[in-house]
Amino acid sequence: MVDKVRFLSVCGSGVVTSHMVANKIVDLLSEQGYDADPDECNPSELEGYLMRSQYDFIAYSSPIGPHGDVPAFSAMGLITGMGDDEFVAEVIKCLKEQGK
Repeated sequence: MVDKVRFLSVCGSGVVTSHMVANKIVDLLSEQGYDADPDECNPSELEGYLMRSQYDFIAYSSPIGPHGDVPAFSAMGLITGMGDDEFVAEVIKCLKEQGK
């Protein structure tokens, strides 16, 4: 059985970097047996997205403001290519704590 995961990818403009990060996370989580469904936004849109949907975690590449009780992880390592394993380990730990 494949676990469904929803996450929010946040970057400065909510376009290019968030899309690149989201795609990379989908691929990385797929390798771990998860079916990941991303949304993408910029920091000023974050609150609205969190009010409209529920997310398992947030991946951000630019500073973000309050995000309630949704776990948030820096995705800068995914951009540089020197932090994929650490990012995935943190996210998997978080998802397992959520029962996924």
